[in-house]
Order: sequence, then structure tokens, then C-alpha cells
Amino acid sequence: MATHKEVARSIQETFLKLYEKQEIHTITVKALCAELGIARTSFYNYYSDIYEVLESIEDEIIFELKYMNRNFYRQNFLDCKKEDFSFFNPTLQYIRDHAFWFRVLMNKSQSGQFVYKWKKIIKEDFSDKYHEDGIVLENEEMVLEMISSGCMGVYTYWVNNLNAVSMQTVIQEALYYLCQHFIIDFQKS
Repeated sequence: MATHKEVARSIQETFLKLYEKQEIHTITVKALCAELGIARTSFYNYYSDIYEVLESIEDEIIFELKYMNRNFYRQNFLDCKKEDFSFFNPTLQYIRDHAFWFRVLMNKSQSGQFVYKWKKIIKEDFSDKYHEDGIVLENEEMVLEMISSGCMGVYTYWVNNLNAVSMQTVIQEALYYLCQHFIIDFQKS
């Protein structure tokens, strides 16, 4: 017999398979349950509607990303060489491990809620980093928006090209330069 967590995960995975091919407003609880082979009453033991399934997936991923980066602000980027730059490894490994989920959410999320939530934690991480390092920016909100947008661009590109671009290339050729510009340059000023 499947555990509560296993059934909830099956609902999420089946939802994402449907969401990859259809718009969210066309996905019904009835169709999802038919795909899963469960009764609608079983679905309602876990979620109130399709939108709550999507929100639970997004929130679970955002929680994991926030947790794994909780000590980001303590990283010393100033003394790190490009070839040793590995501060984004946990995030990129998590993206790789959950590539299907990320690809669907990043490519299909028309409301932008997932990207908005993720950008918010990226901004918090870099803001904490600036404050930890004593960096005061005149236009901090704008700089944080630029950093988070840059990171999202890199992550979106990579999740759609996992087989063509290595994780090390993403780190050294994109994320390193984001940090180089937005942290190291400001520390030197």
C-alpha cells in the first residue's frame, strides 16, 4: 500500500506530465485521476484542485532551493578562482536531478509564479551576501533584479540544454561571471 507521501508525489508527477502537454485550465481532476487510476475522492484527500497541485510542486522546490542555499551569504567569492568556483553546485545538481519538473515549470508557468518565487530567494541570498560583506549599493533593488534575472536566464537555458552544456561550463562561464561582476567588483570599490 502506498504511503500518503507516495500518492501525493504520484499526483504531482502525473499532473506535470499533463501540464507539459496542455494548458493548466484544460487539466481536470477527472482526467488526472483517470490517468493515475484513482478515484476523485482520493485526489481530494490530498488537494482541493489542480491549481493547488501546481502550487505544492512550486513550493516544495522553492523550499528545497532556499534550504540548500541557506549559507550562500557566507561564501567567499573574492578569493575564488574560476576553476574552483563551485558555489552553485547544489542548485545545479538539484536542477539536474529534477530536470523534468524544472523544464515544465520554467517553460509552462504562464503566471510566472514559479519564476517569481525563485527570483525572490535569489534576491534574498544576494542581498544577505551584500550585507554580510558590508557592501552598500545605491540601487540595490535594481542590482538584485539584474542578478536574479541573469541567474534565471542561465538556469532556463541549462535545463533546456542539459545534454549540450555541462554543469561545470554553466558555473564557470555564466554564474562565475555574474558573481564576478555583481559581488567581486562591488567589494573592490
